[in-house]
Amino acid sequence: MTMLEYCKLILEKVSFDVVLFRREFRKALRNLLPHEVQDLKQWCITTFGLAYCVAADPAFA
Repeated sequence: MTMLEYCKLILEKVSFDVVLFRREFRKALRNLLPHEVQDLKQWCITTFGLAYCVAADPAFA
């Protein structure tokens, strides 16, 4: 399992709580490579929607 896949798994599990999602998303940003960060952001928008992602972390805007 790659780090990107692991981060996606964690984000899916904590998506019920915006605060936990924000915390785990920021951890993922620190641990992933730049091209993986772009993939993760796109996946988050596709999976959870842009409104949720921006509410969870203003870095999406």
